[in-house]
Amino acid sequence: MNTDDIVDMIKKHEGLSLTVYNDTEGIPTVGYGHALHPGSKIPIHVANALFNQDFWSAYRDYEKLGLDLDPVRKAVVIDMLFNLGWKRFHTFKKMIAALREGDYETAAKEMLDSKWKNQVGDRAVRLARMMERGYSFSHS
Repeated sequence: MNTDDIVDMIKKHEGLSLTVYNDTEGIPTVGYGHALHPGSKIPIHVANALFNQDFWSAYRDYEKLGLDLDPVRKAVVIDMLFNLGWKRFHTFKKMIAALREGDYETAAKEMLDSKWKNQVGDRAVRLARMMERGYSFSHS
């Protein structure tokens, strides 16, 4: 058997899963049997591919919201969608309502009055300032 034959055999035995699942030992696994152990490393091209997938998902979610925001506030919402995901983002009901009304001060206050703010710290403060004022701040 050559290496191509061995690769084909292993792929057939492992099967392909594009969804993370727990293997028979309870270890999160994805792809062709790739175990996701704490401390596991992934190549940069895989990290970039995952980022791009998640970014464009967040971007499409923003478009589904039907908001007409300036570029800075749009960036804030996409950042939040990226970080929180569609379902958790929708727990910010008062913020979303404020955005629909163009009340960016209230939207910013709602961002800071959240469990999310405690989880992400300075990121939330920076994003809330961007939301309230409509311009970007340094990320340093």
